[in-house]
Amino acid sequence: MAVEEELKVLVEELNAELAKAVPFVVKRAVELFGLEESQVLRAVKKAFSHALHITIHELVHELAREALPWLEELGEPERTFVDEILARLAERSISTELRESVGLKTAVVESFEEQLSELRFYDQLKELRMSMEDLKGLYQEFLKFTEKTGGACEFARFLPSLVKQ
Repeated sequence: MAVEEELKVLVEELNAELAKAVPFVVKRAVELFGLEESQVLRAVKKAFSHALHITIHELVHELAREALPWLEELGEPERTFVDEILARLAERSISTELRESVGLKTAVVESFEEQLSELRFYDQLKELRMSMEDLKGLYQEFLKFTEKTGGACEFARFLPSLVKQ
């Protein structure tokens, strides 16, 4: 079976699971919080937009680890820095493309400020000296590298050296 066909099967399985799970979750959450079912649709829509965002982010992490086996050999804070910066830059690129080229309204593109704030939640990156301008600059460099297949892997090789700067 081709990868595209296998992906279709996985998406269909997830759709079937969600079709069962979401009504159950809504019913239980309504009971737990004493709300009316009519009050939850906005929350469900927001949660769905986060679901796509989280899926992109986590998928990028997994694929980066597959493509960059040397990542696990790095010490801290370099490993977390490379893993998280790369995930956020790839997530931004993919989400932007989904929004602009594919037309998906639920594709979230976080601001650089949000991404930088998230990075500082990691204990390993608390001392990170990076500005929004630095992150924007890294993103522009990332885009240049990713004009060719495998470019993200090449870009990642430069990231560990930035931790000490």
